[in-house]
Amino acid sequence: MWRDQFLSLLVFIIGFSGVLSGGLDCDSTVYMECQADLNKALSIADPQPWFDPENFRKEVETYYQNQGETGIRKVCKAFREFKVCMGDQYANCMSPVHFVSVSASPFNAYQFVGLFNQMHFVCGAGLQTYLSNEGCMSQTWKGDSGQALRQCRLDYEVTSDVDATQACTLANKYLICFETQFKNNCGDKSNDSQFWACEYSRVNIFTRFPQCAARCVLPYSGGIIG
Repeated sequence: MWRDQFLSLLVFIIGFSGVLSGGLDCDSTVYMECQADLNKALSIADPQPWFDPENFRKEVETYYQNQGETGIRKVCKAFREFKVCMGDQYANCMSPVHFVSVSASPFNAYQFVGLFNQMHFVCGAGLQTYLSNEGCMSQTWKGDSGQALRQCRLDYEVTSDVDATQACTLANKYLICFETQFKNNCGDKSNDSQFWACEYSRVNIFTRFPQCAARCVLPYSGGIIG
């Protein structure tokens, strides 16, 4: 009984961050099987990556930098198969509440689900833009620019975790940081690449803070706080 009361309180608390209270009805057997298949497809060894989402993200995003068009197609094929495998359990299981209920910290739970939400964008609305600009966009994930992307994201995630009241104020800095790195590699007029970068980071922001009025616009790239 105490566990049910604790999880109910947890749902209530996390709900203030804008997360739906779904996640407690996840069929863990289905999820574990589907996650194992995804891991196998992407050569990821960790069977419980929600406890170390930073490393899981690193392994997924490595496909964007090292294998170019082949890499992103491999991620998207694995992700599509994961969604098919999950079926109607996807919404129940791919929720921060679910991962907190199986002992992940709230910070790790949001990080983990955020990457899956970003894969929705990468493999959906963002796929053609990436394929059309694969050379410079893959290059952006490498070296100093790749490290800058990681640091911008971590700075936002850690700071907003400590002080959620700053989340929306800091969101624009996060968006602009991503846009700038892709602009530097793809050129000043690469509006589509910069828009992709903005959307990729915006999806991560909205995973935890959907109340933030951050948006990406074309033809002038630039995250905007409305």
